Amino acid sequence: MNRGAGPSAGESVAVRYTRVISVVVVLIVAVWHFGYDSLILVRGWSRYEPAWAALASWLVLSAVQLVGSVLLLRGALRGPPAPLLTCVALLAGVVAVAAYPRGGAISDLSWAANTVGWFGVLLLAQRPMRELVALLACTVALTTVALGAHGELGTGEAWARLIAQSYTTAGIQLAFVLLSRELHHAARLTADAARAQADRMARRAAGEALHAERRRRYRYLRDRIAPLLHELAEGRAHPGDEGVRRASAIEAARLRRLFAETEDADHPLLHELRACADVAERRDVDVTFVCYGELPDLPVAVRRRLTDGPILALASARNTARVTVVVTAGEVTVGVVADASAGAVPRAVRSAGTSVLFDEKENLLWLESRWRLPVPRSTSASSTTTRW
Repeated sequence: MNRGAGPSAGESVAVRYTRVISVVVVLIVAVWHFGYDSLILVRGWSRYEPAWAALASWLVLSAVQLVGSVLLLRGALRGPPAPLLTCVALLAGVVAVAAYPRGGAISDLSWAANTVGWFGVLLLAQRPMRELVALLACTVALTTVALGAHGELGTGEAWARLIAQSYTTAGIQLAFVLLSRELHHAARLTADAARAQADRMARRAAGEALHAERRRRYRYLRDRIAPLLHELAEGRAHPGDEGVRRASAIEAARLRRLFAETEDADHPLLHELRACADVAERRDVDVTFVCYGELPDLPVAVRRRLTDGPILALASARNTARVTVVVTAGEVTVGVVADASAGAVPRAVRSAGTSVLFDEKENLLWLESRWRLPVPRSTSASSTTTRW
């Protein structure tokens, strides 16, 4: 399994989750600034000193909010724009706080420090945590300076109000970012765990398939190859006998086909036919291949049916053999013409359970296997036939 081909499952889930959180943050800041801040600004318009400074700050923050939201949704806030926009928002907040009337730093007229904190969530949530903490500390310091400038920090009640205000603004904003990051991390871990489990299941399935394939090979060796080897070992079959040599060539070709079935090839049928032909070529048989048309994906069982006949023909060939594969719109045809003796034909017929055409004058064995391609949107089953 190629892990380097693309992003991992955890990364994909993290990207989707980050986008959802970004949309939520954009909505929160938009509703907060254009709704809550606008209402406070309009209600206390006559009490700001001067009012135009509060309005200018609101307009600057509106521009920062729009630009920051677009950049966040496009994933472009990890670079220099985020700190720059944050500084602009903080300066606008300083101007707005400076326009508060006496006693307005913590009142129904105060809005800037809390809003700048939410802008920090918008602009700095995907950056190092220390930047957001520094901004929230600045918002708390801004309110503290405003209270001190108006002489309102001399009582315990003022400090209590400041602590409560900081907790309900900067504390909530910091908790929101921390929670979103923890959920982001948990989502990624969950996706990676699911990916790891899927990999384990895939490896287990591959191992079981490999074990089943090995058992199939062992059964083949036991049922087909072992009896022939026992006959040779016990002297009941002589290596010089033409029938024994032909049977050995047939089983060797089938064994080569068996191993070729599990190999990765662009055209498995041609690959298996070449593996079968290799056994004939080791006997100095000149084998040529011709292929017409684009081969479709064929199941293993179909490829075996198409190659069973060619194996017999190639095993019977003396000097030359020609393998032709023709693909048309309706079927796949594999034909073999090989020079063989007349005595080879009955054995081939008995072994394969099929019919052959033998030209006694030319000593040519001609064999042809066909498989009809499935008809699109048809419930009729495809069949494999052999014509001679």
